Amino acid sequence: ARVVDGWNETGVVVPEVTLSELFEAQVRRSPGAVALVCEGRVVSYGELEVAANRLAWRLVGLGVGAERVVAVAVARSVELVVALLAVVKAGGAYLPVDPEYPASRVGLMLADADPVVVLCTAETVGGLPEHPAVRLMVDDGGVVRDCPGTSPGVVVRPGCPAYVMYTSGSTGVPKGVVVSHRGIVNRLLWMQGEYGLGGDDRVLQKTSSGFDVSVWEFFWPLVTGACLVVARPGGHRDPRYLVDLVVAERVTTVHFVPSMLGLFLDEEGAALCGGLRRVVCSGEVLPGELVERFQGVLPGVGLHNLYGPTEASVDVSFWACPPGVSGVVPIGGPIWNVRLFVLDGFLRPVPPGVVGELYIAGVGLARGYVGRSSLTGERFVACPFSGSGERMYRTGDLVRWRGDGVLVYVGRVDAQVKIRGLRIELGEVEAVLAGDGAVGRVAVVVREDQPGHRYLVAYVVAAAGRGVDAAGLREFAARRLPEYMVPAAVVELAELPLTLSGKLDRKALPAPDFAGLVTGRAPRTPAEELLCGLFAETLHLDRVGADDDFFNLGGDSLVIGILSPTWWRRRVGVWMLPGCGSSPRGGCRSTWCRRRWWSWRSCR
Repeated sequence: ARVVDGWNETGVVVPEVTLSELFEAQVRRSPGAVALVCEGRVVSYGELEVAANRLAWRLVGLGVGAERVVAVAVARSVELVVALLAVVKAGGAYLPVDPEYPASRVGLMLADADPVVVLCTAETVGGLPEHPAVRLMVDDGGVVRDCPGTSPGVVVRPGCPAYVMYTSGSTGVPKGVVVSHRGIVNRLLWMQGEYGLGGDDRVLQKTSSGFDVSVWEFFWPLVTGACLVVARPGGHRDPRYLVDLVVAERVTTVHFVPSMLGLFLDEEGAALCGGLRRVVCSGEVLPGELVERFQGVLPGVGLHNLYGPTEASVDVSFWACPPGVSGVVPIGGPIWNVRLFVLDGFLRPVPPGVVGELYIAGVGLARGYVGRSSLTGERFVACPFSGSGERMYRTGDLVRWRGDGVLVYVGRVDAQVKIRGLRIELGEVEAVLAGDGAVGRVAVVVREDQPGHRYLVAYVVAAAGRGVDAAGLREFAARRLPEYMVPAAVVELAELPLTLSGKLDRKALPAPDFAGLVTGRAPRTPAEELLCGLFAETLHLDRVGADDDFFNLGGDSLVIGILSPTWWRRRVGVWMLPGCGSSPRGGCRSTWCRRRWWSWRSCR
């Protein structure tokens, strides 16, 4: 009984309100307090309220209301925060559109969600595909010039959608998850009850708005009277910048996926971030050795491991990491008004210590997937432990209960993976690659040839009479998939190896030969020699040519993060242009962006 009821006694009375009502209540309590800082701009709660109200009135006039979607294609900025608040004030659900996504993927999202309005800026409007929705540029003051600064007073039910978040889909098409105000309000109020932000807290917002962690980063401080510190676009990829920002802006609360937390701790200045009060981890497995490192660099700062799928209002379980933790770090127990069940293939509870699939029930569940009723019915199933017609979500995650009522993550039942905390359905990547006429068969797998560096590899059998251009196939994928879903390598095989049972033999798949892609031109200048040496060392290659493409040799944004502290220590500056993951540090003109990849050329 304890695995069904005892460890799921999580009932807490939560008010039936919406995100906009929570924010407006906080504005009334502290209109003059600082709500938001972003790259030198400081905005009070009262000023943020007026700006969001004016845009909300404009949206209402364009037909936005309950059950209507507004796409938000705005880079991280003050304008992005205003836009998100305006949408929920108008009664609509916001659909975040990352400006770095390929136009084809954005087109799929817009066609699927069918927004009535697309909010954008002068910088992002040019990258949007054709769609009949009205486009409003939020950085154009004329858009709201005649709109009042008072609240439009739109009333929506807590069960109405607050946002729509797209995740990778196994069929090759991303799927939109619809989350209600009730679900996300429960999640935010639990977080406040558990961690208690105060008026002197400062929360860093650095997660892309297209990922659900960003929801609590945006709204938790703004509904509790704390200050939201917004990182510059691309800043989330640069651990040195994050260290400097945490120190300069006196940040007290920050989120990291574990892989990025490791890079943050590698920075020489990480120990100066002692003003942090709490660090939240989620998105991938948190290794015990990383917890030990964290507690050594930042003693006394709380580290909290959270878990949850997009389909359940961001997070459903939590665990505070005690001093001296080692081995597997648990994902903890359920949050308020959420129940967690570990079941076998017949939906029967398994005892502590036995691995089963995790199912989630409670108010945090999403309403389902946009326009995909069959998939919604497949993943959101009837809960056998409730007589009220309650649903539960089948996560696909394998877990086990410990004897003390704490959950431990074990693995997956399917081909879904996470890299750098980002959810990827391998089937979606395979479906995109199969769309290239040169591809006959394809299998995409995750490799980890170096500890801690997980990356995608596509193994391809060419179509009859065709050859596979590895670089061209990656470019093909980059025009259709977000950067994190593009395979780091393409390996052409005569046939895909199979086991005796006819399944893909993953152990027989060869590692990519990145060394074979190295060009012959040797470095000509001291700066080239230094950079090529750094790249070779980090990519675990004997040598790197001066004309080689960093990404074609297995590099990615995480590897750039690994390089960042080394550059800093050796006083090497690199110009990293917008959209490539970081910002200028000055010194060596060795890079520029070519499409979505970095090419390392001559140093002057």
